[in-house]
Amino acid sequence: MDIEKIRENLLKKKAEILESLANNNSEDLNEKSGVEDAADVVTSEMSRETLYKLSQAERETLFYIDIALKKIENGTYGVCEECGAQIGEKRLEAIPWVRLCIDCSQNEEIQRSFSNKSDDIGFYHIIPGTIEDEDSGKIPE
Repeated sequence: MDIEKIRENLLKKKAEILESLANNNSEDLNEKSGVEDAADVVTSEMSRETLYKLSQAERETLFYIDIALKKIENGTYGVCEECGAQIGEKRLEAIPWVRLCIDCSQNEEIQRSFSNKSDDIGFYHIIPGTIEDEDSGKIPE
């Protein structure tokens, strides 16, 4: 594995993200103002929300790129943060800022999936019962 080439790719991706964030911020400042109808307002809000989510993802990637660059400096690049095993070379070439080996990454996804499902279920349990449930004395599930 050519660490110097990976380092260059990380720095290149970092520069692209920083440029993209700078462009998004300048577009926000140059946003037009004036008379807009309801459809324009909704479209504008939706695109602003999408842009926010994209820039959040870019910020997260930037954070992981910085970590990967530090790992290159201290000689721990390519080691899974969870189990300590070597991360596959093809995986590192595809996503050079990756933190976990494929097995640990899959385990994390499974845990996240179960966590999200239990959050959704918990949300629905806060909905109050119907009047019919109250009259019968039955506790809603």
